[in-house]
Amino acid sequence: MLNNVVREAETVLGMPKDLIFKESLKSFLMAKIEENNKIIQSLTEKHGVTGYLELEDKIKKGEVPGHPAWEDVILWEQLFKHNVKLHDIVQEIEMGEDDGLS
Repeated sequence: MLNNVVREAETVLGMPKDLIFKESLKSFLMAKIEENNKIIQSLTEKHGVTGYLELEDKIKKGEVPGHPAWEDVILWEQLFKHNVKLHDIVQEIEMGEDDGLS
């Protein structure tokens, strides 16, 4: 079924399937980055800080209660690192690395 859909998309869009897949993957990854950024923005507003390291520092200094702020630090750091990896993949797609789809 998927093969038929891909062939139809190739025809309708006038694009080869490799390009369709690359553009689709890039869009999906960018949507995930945006999703992560919205969560990061909410953490920024919630704690009034610009980054997870600043929040961690405030916790260590006793300026912010440790709970649930530590959980937010962990989440924020994970989202940040996830975004870095996703951006790297997007860059690979944009640079055309590993052009062939297996």
